[in-house]
Amino acid sequence: MRRSTRSIIIIFVIFYFIVGTLTLFFAKNAITDGKKATGAIKLQDLDATKAYLKDTKNSLKKTQMVFYTATPLRIIPLLGWYVADIQRGLTAAVNGVDAALTLTDAVTPYADVLGLKGQGTFLGGTAQERIGKAIETLSKVTPQLEEVGASLHKSRVEMDKIQSWRYPNILPKNPGQKIDTAKKGFQEVESLVVDTRPLLEVLPQVMGADSEKKYLVLFQNDKELRATGGFITAYAFFRVNRGVIETEGSSDIYNLDNTLLKKVAAPEPIVKYLPGVNQLNLRDSNLQADYLASMRQFEQLYNSTQDGKKIDGIIALDTQFVLKMLQVLGSVEAYGSKFTTDKVDSCACPQIIWELERYADQPVAYEKGERKGIIGVLMQQMMDKAFNAPKSTWPHLLGAVTDSLREKHLLLYFHDSNAQAAAERINFAGRVASYDGDYLYINETNFAGAKSNLYVQEKVKQTVKKGKDGNLEKVLTLEYKYPHKMDDCSLERKGGLCLAGIYRDWLRIYVPKGSKITKTSGLELKESEDLEKTLFDGFFELRPEGSLKIEINYTVPVKAEGTYKLLIQKQPGVEGHTYEIDAFGHKERAFPLTTDKELIVKI
Repeated sequence: MRRSTRSIIIIFVIFYFIVGTLTLFFAKNAITDGKKATGAIKLQDLDATKAYLKDTKNSLKKTQMVFYTATPLRIIPLLGWYVADIQRGLTAAVNGVDAALTLTDAVTPYADVLGLKGQGTFLGGTAQERIGKAIETLSKVTPQLEEVGASLHKSRVEMDKIQSWRYPNILPKNPGQKIDTAKKGFQEVESLVVDTRPLLEVLPQVMGADSEKKYLVLFQNDKELRATGGFITAYAFFRVNRGVIETEGSSDIYNLDNTLLKKVAAPEPIVKYLPGVNQLNLRDSNLQADYLASMRQFEQLYNSTQDGKKIDGIIALDTQFVLKMLQVLGSVEAYGSKFTTDKVDSCACPQIIWELERYADQPVAYEKGERKGIIGVLMQQMMDKAFNAPKSTWPHLLGAVTDSLREKHLLLYFHDSNAQAAAERINFAGRVASYDGDYLYINETNFAGAKSNLYVQEKVKQTVKKGKDGNLEKVLTLEYKYPHKMDDCSLERKGGLCLAGIYRDWLRIYVPKGSKITKTSGLELKESEDLEKTLFDGFFELRPEGSLKIEINYTVPVKAEGTYKLLIQKQPGVEGHTYEIDAFGHKERAFPLTTDKELIVKI
């Protein structure tokens, strides 16, 4: 009997040794094939990507099939957890590769338009014509996106079953942290695919597939920060017909303000913080922290201008969007000048930023007469260069546009309700979000006229703990530094730009409705309600070479039982202030806030 038992154990060990060896062999093949697929994607080779993805799936399926024989081990305490987790991970990986294969099949007809190596179906005509034809057929992609979303959902469900606490981070390579990252990645990609679908459905209409569309494009100078991203400096009209985009005139915003046929009294913040200004102008109308609300205010004024044209929406962009495009396209020429990304010593900034600030600086108005259409001309030149660029450049251009939308350097507002809803769903519309949990949105308006935001640095710290009544107790610290000497900002100056003047900042902090200030230092703040949030706001001045620290203690009527959730929204136009969060002892490493960020902490 003993000999028989020993023999069974030996056979059992040998069998699972073979299973383990084969599992490792096929798993290594899957990893190798996956890396090759990733490499092919980086090389923009769609056909090679599909081939390597198929190899990856085959290797994963073999791994899955071999390791299925380990299923009986799941009944063994403790060991069973890890066997089950490996099987779940393999299932998630197979479904993830299925999603990638479906997506590459969906993208294949558009390979040429996207600048990918593959058998695209829009190869004839100019770049604009090929893009126009591709846009007309986008509706065919949405069923495949539904299939991609279904596969990703299956992956996420399997990953959610894997408990990261079983893999403590004291082990090599922090396995628990990697599992949480993978789970979050599946969730984000699934959300992106699901949210992208409505936008692709309306994109043909937005791009004039059925009828010509006309959009007003606003240039917001983020170096003179305003609520929706920057001081409105210039505007341009763009006509879009079946994917073909053309400019239809542009000018300085002051010229449009001069055609206003009625006077509207300025709201209290402008009267209070912009001495001598009693009338609301278009250039100051983006006062609401919500882009949609600001654009509706802008349109009320715009509709009473003499030069106003019928439009289908308003698109806002800032200097960072222009810079991102030039980083891909290279230099662009307009008005006999070359615009580049080279550094300029005069401002310690890229030359394109320097030129745009020269255009925006009011005391040099005599120069604007010749260059009042600079934004429209620049945009047209960039588009012409983009459409004539090598196909290999197009993915980078698409990436620059997508990043600008995600980072709120490019904002969308459409009259069409379906298009607007799609833009809001994917967070391209600059909306103040409704959120079930804790919330923070810091919005600042520079009423100085100087371009101080080119130099002012900002750091945000927040600590969160549970209060006596079960609500949250928070401490928010804002630290400002202005490491630059003051420029000559007098109207009589003969040369130079007013970039570093006194920073005059209207600070607004949006928090969950019902929040209450318990203590402040560094700045007096008042409480009110706005945009379905509680608003703390105040005003301060900061001189060049100076610093300021503001601290706010407040309570939030949010219960954190088991899980704490915080949404931090980023202001449009801001490049990425540094944030540090300490929630219930969980310290989030300092990070630049480049997009909206959700923080979830288990208590």
